[in-house]
This record gives sequence, C-alpha cells and structure tokens, in this order.
Amino acid sequence: MFPLVPDKKYHFWIFLLILLYLLFLMTIVYGRSFVGGDDYFFHNARFEALMQGLQDGIFPSYIDYKGLYNYGYLVKPFYSDFILIPFAVLAIFTGKSFAYLSLFFSMTFLCGIFMYIFIRKVYKDGYAAVLGSLLYTFCLYRLYDLYHRAAWGEAFSFTFLPVVFLGLYYIIKGDYRKWYVIAIGFSLMIFTHVLSSLLLFITVCIILVIYNRSLLKEPKRLYYLVLAGAVTIIMTGYYLFPFFEQVLSNTFYFGKFTYLPYTTAQSLLDFPAILYGMIAGFTTGSQSVGVGLLLLLPLCFRFFVRSKDKESAKYLRSIDTGVIIGIFYILLTSGLAPWTKFPLSYLSFIQFPWRLYEFVCFFFALAGGYYLCLLCKGRGSKIAVLSALIILLSVVVVIDASSYKEMKVRPRLSGTGLNETTHYAMAGMEYYPAAMPFPDPFIRDRGDSVISQTRKTAITAFVRNRNITAFNVNVEMKDSLELPLIYYKGYAAALNGKDIPVAGSRNGLVQIPVDQTGRVEVFYKGTLIQMLGFYTTILAIFALCIYIFIQRRKKPFKNLK
Repeated sequence: MFPLVPDKKYHFWIFLLILLYLLFLMTIVYGRSFVGGDDYFFHNARFEALMQGLQDGIFPSYIDYKGLYNYGYLVKPFYSDFILIPFAVLAIFTGKSFAYLSLFFSMTFLCGIFMYIFIRKVYKDGYAAVLGSLLYTFCLYRLYDLYHRAAWGEAFSFTFLPVVFLGLYYIIKGDYRKWYVIAIGFSLMIFTHVLSSLLLFITVCIILVIYNRSLLKEPKRLYYLVLAGAVTIIMTGYYLFPFFEQVLSNTFYFGKFTYLPYTTAQSLLDFPAILYGMIAGFTTGSQSVGVGLLLLLPLCFRFFVRSKDKESAKYLRSIDTGVIIGIFYILLTSGLAPWTKFPLSYLSFIQFPWRLYEFVCFFFALAGGYYLCLLCKGRGSKIAVLSALIILLSVVVVIDASSYKEMKVRPRLSGTGLNETTHYAMAGMEYYPAAMPFPDPFIRDRGDSVISQTRKTAITAFVRNRNITAFNVNVEMKDSLELPLIYYKGYAAALNGKDIPVAGSRNGLVQIPVDQTGRVEVFYKGTLIQMLGFYTTILAIFALCIYIFIQRRKKPFKNLK
C-alpha cells in the first residue's frame, strides 16, 4: 500500500505531484542555457532546419540548405526528427528557448509516467513504481546525456525504453494480443535514436533467449513478436526507407571511419573512471560517465530482501536477471571487452560503449525501487524512504546543474569552450559523403565557386535563394560542372528549364553536365522513396489506431496456465 494515502486510486496522483516538483526544480536550476552541451550545435541545426522547412511550406523537408557554409547538409534520413516536429511548430510561434524548455520538460515527464506504468503493470506495486520511476527519470547518466553532452537523441530515448519493455512483457508473459505496445515502443525509439534502438534490440534478444520457454510453450507469442517487428518496420518508413536509400546510393563518413574521432575501442573506460562514475552525483565541479551513487546504493539492499510468496519470488528473479545484465554491460565498457574482435567489432560504429549505461540505469532503477519496496514493511518506513529519496534526488539535480553551468555553459558563453566549427568536426560529420575531403578547411577555402572541368565555361550571376542555387553559364563546348553543394541522392537540376542529370563528383559534391549557354537552377527535390516513407508512416499509424480500438472492445485476455 502506498504510504501517504489509504486509497489506491490516489497513488498515481501523489507520484505525479512528486514528479512535477522534481521537474520544475530541474527546469529552474538548469535554466534556459542549452548551449553548454557538447552536441548542442548539431541538434540545434537539426531543429532549425526543421523549423525552416515548415516556414518555407516544405514538409517533409530533408536538406538543411544553410548547413556547412550553405553547401547543404542532409541529416534527416540518418537522424530522424519525428519527435521534434510538434516542438518545431511550437518554436515558430513562441521561440526556440520556450520550445526547448517544453521539449525537455515533456520528454522527462513522459519518461517518469511510462516508467511508472511499466513497473505498476508488470510488478503490481505502486510504491515500487514510484521509487523505480523517480530513480530512472532523474538518474545521473540521463542528466549527463541531456545537459552535459546535449545528446538529445539518446537522452530522449530513455522516455520510450519502458514502453518497449512493457511490450516485451506482454509478448513473453502477459496478454500477447497487446503486441502493438512493443511495436509502438520500438518505433518511437527508432524515431528518436537509432543507435540506442540497435542496442535495445540486442538487449531484447538476450532477454528472449533467457525466457525462451514461454515462447516455445506458446508459439503464438513468437508469431505476435514477428508481427510486431514487421509493423515496426512499416510504421518507421518515414525514417527507415530514406535511410536505406541513401546508404545504398553512396558511402558516408560513418561507414568509412576516415575522420571520426572516436571508435568503441578508443572510448573504453578504465576501472578508476568506472568506479568514479558509480559513486558520482554528490560532488560539485565535476562530471562523469556513470550510473551514479544514488542508483548503486539501493542494490546493496538485495542481500537483506526475501521474497514473501511465490509471486514476489518470480518478480525478484526477473529483476535480478536485469541487474546481472546491467553488470555485464558495465564490464563491456571496460578494457576487458574485446571491441576490436568478433562479434563486438561489428558494433564499433556506436563510438561509445558506455551508451550501454542507458540500459544499466533502467535495470538498476527497477531493481532499486523493488528492493526498497520489499524492505519497507510499515507505513512509517515507506514515508521515510520516499522522503529521503526526494531529498537526495533534489540534491543530485542541484549539484549536477551547478557543475553543468560551471564546466559547460560559462566556457561556451565566454568563448573558451567548443565553438560551432569545432563541433562539426567532433560530432556532426558522420553523414558527409566519404569521397568528400575534410570539410574544414576544404569548403571554407573553396567558397561558392562553380568549377568547370574544361576551364572554358564562364560562370556569372551566381546566387543562392533559400534552397535554390542558380547561375548563368556561357558554354564553348560540352562541360561538367562541380557545384558548391554536398551530393546526396535527391538533387535535381535544370538548364534553361529542362531537367539535366545530377551525379556526385570525386570530391563528393554535386556535379552536372552542361552543353548549352543559359541559366542553371539546382535544388534538393527529394525522392519518391522519401515521400512513400512519409505516407507509409501516416497510414500505418492510422491503421494501428483503428486496430487497437477494435482490439480493446474484445473479451479480456485469459493467460494459459
């Protein structure tokens, strides 16, 4: 029973008040300065490109035509902006600052709500749901992702992780007719951060192997799992279809690793760093990659908890399994893990093995909340533990916000921190064509020049008008022109109003043939696959909503014994 009120119908509302208190505290102490994070410029450019497309009346818009000295940067097919759309609309009417506050607030709020629902439905305990959700939502690594790294994709993916695990529970043990929950969860994960989605897929596979008996006992569960996977692919067509189209049409930096500064083998943590990350959270002026002391301490109570009945023993085993997976993932971030050898070498593109901490936080928060719940027998002990947790979480949030301002915001605002150009070299280069030389200084030195292969074609009246690049050509003989635009599939060009082919140059830029004097116009038109992907997602969402509405009207599910 929840400690503060006797009636269970108030459990959620008490939790909601606590969640909102911590949310407002987080909003106040971190403030409106979002520029401090390492990846801020990259995600800000994505957001502004989405806003610009909406203001230009082009949707879905793909190219950031202002990106990299107006050479144009195509990010959307590689890094989906799906969940940013409503906030970009909001930003047009209210400004970016308010939209970013709303984005952070909404994702954190939903993170807490989804985690609460997951624990409440799977482990049938409101008190454990409160503790586990608060530990997860305000864990140190999530705050580190959200503010210090400004790794918005990974930070926001925390929100949808509980949805996937709730759906996985329905597939393995619960009402498998709710297979659509895992499909929705995975779709939102893919729309948010594809690398986290891949690591989540691997984690789900590990859990399916552990609980394979349930699938073998009822093969229908496996059928619904496959169905969920197929629906996920269709529902994420907005992202997946354009992604594979671009990947199959060209080679990019993230595939060649020519200029990426990090690979997994280079980003492993030594044991002192891992240990410090485990005890971090209560020291000012420092930041660390780790789960933090507040997630680690509740795990120590495992030695004192005992299952009260057969049901709690089953829950305890599943939670212990998650803790073991979490510990294994921590070891994978250390030098003990052979990331240069098969099969881990195939995951080297994730860059940072400590991305696995997202799942460590999930398993540890769930375990911490449940262990504390089993230990707290009476009303007084439950009130004391919950009160202590609220105070400790408040302290962690305030201290981390102070460190963020001191170590990230102030240096950035004073000009001594990372600037926008440096940022592109660090985190925004994965999606350039592999044939393209290092963007800085290549593009900066090249400027807005159109280079003739024969050197006999005269170029005049060059102009960029939003997403259209135009100029006059005076041709003496057939020629090929390299334009100041990064080549991606989807570019279109016209000479005197007639379409001409577009290809990639040896420098990874747009190249066109010209055989007559006249006016050339080039713009990113997009592809048929991109439009099909967009409409596929819209239709799939509507179809799934209709299916869920019909399904919920059917008789209640009765699990086989």
